[in-house]
Amino acid sequence: MKLLNSLQTGKFVPAIFLVLVFLGALLWAKRQDPFSRQWFTLKTAGHDSFKCVAVLPKPVRKCPVVIYAHGAGGTLMNDGNDLRQMAELGLAVVSWEYNQDNQAVFSDEFKSLLNYLGRQNWADTNAVCWVGFSLGANRMLDFARTHPKLLPQLLIQLGGRGADQSTPDSLLLAASNQRNVGSTNSKCSILLVHGEADEVFPWTNTWKLASILKANGLPVKLEIIPGLPHGMEPERGPVFRSFAECCRTHLLGEGAWRNYHSIAQWQAEAPPLWWFFLPALIWMVGGLLIWLHHRSNRLIKKTRLDRGEMVLRWLAAILASWAIAECTIRMMLPQFPVSSKSLSFANHFLIQSKSQADFDFLAGQPIWHEQKLKTLLSHVELAGYNRKLINWQVDDNIYRDYVLSPAITGRPDEQLNWRRSLWEEFYPRIRHETVLEDAAQAVMRHLRERVTIATLSNPSHEVPDIWLRQITDEAGFEIIYVAALRSVGIPAHLATNGRALCWDGSKWQNAPEHIVFHW
Repeated sequence: MKLLNSLQTGKFVPAIFLVLVFLGALLWAKRQDPFSRQWFTLKTAGHDSFKCVAVLPKPVRKCPVVIYAHGAGGTLMNDGNDLRQMAELGLAVVSWEYNQDNQAVFSDEFKSLLNYLGRQNWADTNAVCWVGFSLGANRMLDFARTHPKLLPQLLIQLGGRGADQSTPDSLLLAASNQRNVGSTNSKCSILLVHGEADEVFPWTNTWKLASILKANGLPVKLEIIPGLPHGMEPERGPVFRSFAECCRTHLLGEGAWRNYHSIAQWQAEAPPLWWFFLPALIWMVGGLLIWLHHRSNRLIKKTRLDRGEMVLRWLAAILASWAIAECTIRMMLPQFPVSSKSLSFANHFLIQSKSQADFDFLAGQPIWHEQKLKTLLSHVELAGYNRKLINWQVDDNIYRDYVLSPAITGRPDEQLNWRRSLWEEFYPRIRHETVLEDAAQAVMRHLRERVTIATLSNPSHEVPDIWLRQITDEAGFEIIYVAALRSVGIPAHLATNGRALCWDGSKWQNAPEHIVFHW
């Protein structure tokens, strides 16, 4: 009875509504998160404790394991972006707060961590990779030298010290190189990545280490990245994405990318946001109906309206009907396919005078067969809006042919509805750039962080499909590269050899090169 009285007075309806909205938002955010994070504490044989974290892709299942050791001064709290880059590719990534002062303590911690992972049902101990950065790379290499029977299937060194004067040329890491699972005698593969401009450890030391390892029969791949300093900025994201791709390819073999499921696909398959707010809406509507019913019962008599009030109500009804009709036209018309009639209506009701020239240009292109009108309108409106925001000017002819136009490959069935999703993703990265070339560099870096390049059979080269799956081959990457550049107002097109070209303000040149490691 008290609850009914509260509903009738409307006293608690707004408060409970806000609580349900908050809970719905939390559930939605949890469902959108593609990772499960497990924090745990381990102890060494000497009873020293250390903190660890495992970032697992959802749904949690048995998958390859990457053990990551950060550089000097690194912490678990600062490892988030690096761990995410690897976990996005379906790898279980583990990091820990290791002792940065003592190699012996590091070794004890590492052995405790390896023992722990061997007991986890989500860890595929037949597919393990160790990744060390800077000091972490040095510590892992020293551990590998003294524990050759614990070596993983893949060892990756990022910006390590390599082979300096303290490293004996007689390094025989391969002497007892056996995996710690089964009776497999396969050798540990090693990937060495180093920045050419490393100011802490010269790249020549890493080159020397690669030579020593090769001389001892180990499969080694060396990647020296031009111009990168020790911290690998500003290419750190693409570098981590690239070696994470090597991890998955090497650990899972030929079928590595067969069932790959991207984060964008995971989030697209989630229930829509309104579904999580449905309980709050039901509560609010129910409470409002009860309150209105209670209020109507309390009215003793109706107030008679005078003529002026009647006129105002009729005027409000007419204006409301007009607004509803216009909104209906604006919402429904873009859903129709492109035709002479739909273009005529759009020209009359939807196109502003400032967008007229761009609309006429795009509408006259023979690329709209079976395309919806909303796709054409999106390119006209968003490209024009973006043109006001960017900090450089582009000639009208170049703008319309290589920015406004959504056609990239020229195929008659090309999917053209890509501009909004790419603009929302890339514009925040270039909004402060004043030079075309710098903006193109920023686009390349972020695109490489989001899209995997792999050897695939019959991959889709449609931009919306590539962006949703976040994986393609080299040719597909160049296509979405052109689309990403155009989405933020950088003129771009494909060259005859399939490479992306961009306009630097005076001439066409190759778009900035992206990082990819071929294992």
